[in-house]
Amino acid sequence: MKSIRSICVFCGSNTGYDENYKKATIALADYLAVHHYRLVYGGGRLGLMGVLGNEMLDKGGDVLGVIPKVLVNEKLARIPSNKIITTVDISERKQYMLDASDAFIALPGGFGTFEEFLTMLSWSQINLHQNPLALLNVDGFYDPLVQFLKQTTEAGFAPKENLSLFVNSDNVPDLFAQLTTFQHTLPNKWTN
Repeated sequence: MKSIRSICVFCGSNTGYDENYKKATIALADYLAVHHYRLVYGGGRLGLMGVLGNEMLDKGGDVLGVIPKVLVNEKLARIPSNKIITTVDISERKQYMLDASDAFIALPGGFGTFEEFLTMLSWSQINLHQNPLALLNVDGFYDPLVQFLKQTTEAGFAPKENLSLFVNSDNVPDLFAQLTTFQHTLPNKWTN
């Protein structure tokens, strides 16, 4: 497995109602900064994205925001302009994030966060990348998604082995322990 130095984090442009979402975001940013990981993220100033980016900057961390031009006007964080990449659209943004990252973590978030996580999961199952992919499952936020993915395999729409294409933890140290030992496996995408 290649070394992990650059980590893309998908997260909400809202903070959510549970204060633990914000606490987990701060804990993740602190871990990334202390361990000298580069953060690649959506570049927004609002919600968990803003908390994540601002905490990384406050800790002297390396930050790269990737934002589609449709969101540039009102959504940029206080990131220096040389740390922002503007893409044409969301699709180009995801490709840039893939190219710039060695691993992916999804914090709690909304539809965009789900779409980004599921895109990277889908791309992993067809071997477009072999990067570790993780859910930071704060207070069981992702339990329904994990159950749904299991249901998908039980119904025969994906091989059960595809559930090993991502890791799932409720705390940052355990999540990183799993990320650093992750082994990409590529089962036959089509079940019998």
